[in-house]
Amino acid sequence: MKKVAILAAPGFEEIELIAPLDILRRLNMEVMLAGVQSDKVVSAHDVTVTTDTMLDKLHADKLDALVLPGGAGSWILRDTPEVIHLVKKMHEAGKLVAAICAAPIVLAKAGLVKDREITAYPAQDVYRELNEAGARIVKDENVVLDGNMLTANGPGAAMLFGYSIGEYLGEDLQVAQLKEQMCYTGV
Repeated sequence: MKKVAILAAPGFEEIELIAPLDILRRLNMEVMLAGVQSDKVVSAHDVTVTTDTMLDKLHADKLDALVLPGGAGSWILRDTPEVIHLVKKMHEAGKLVAAICAAPIVLAKAGLVKDREITAYPAQDVYRELNEAGARIVKDENVVLDGNMLTANGPGAAMLFGYSIGEYLGEDLQVAQLKEQMCYTGV
């Protein structure tokens, strides 16, 4: 069974956390929602989630993928040394690191985006950080895969982002069936 951790920091964008979590659990993966600062996390629009575990309990060698939701929580993720350490360990092990919306700034802070194709939320401050880190920003794609880094550009791409994580983890047939069951026709 594939094991995936999704990090929850205060101010996360709800759909960018919930859509991948829901999709991956429907694909029968073990998905752990991990709190970065506490086990009760308030989103960008005042939705509180209770996490399954905490960041300090996660170990790269026991995960197949790490998901970083966007929203205001992206800056908390970026500025948390333990998050950067985990992202680097996952990347070094060749495991999937997936970031949506503003969260690719975490990949930039970890030093992983130089000369890599990345998409992200089209905000000036996000693009500035990615440019300064040497990323090749792809503006006309909702989801971009470059090696073991998957990025998506915002809330509207959240379901495609979740499906893309499932496909990367080898569940192509199950993802196709799930898209049909969920009446998904594309972004």
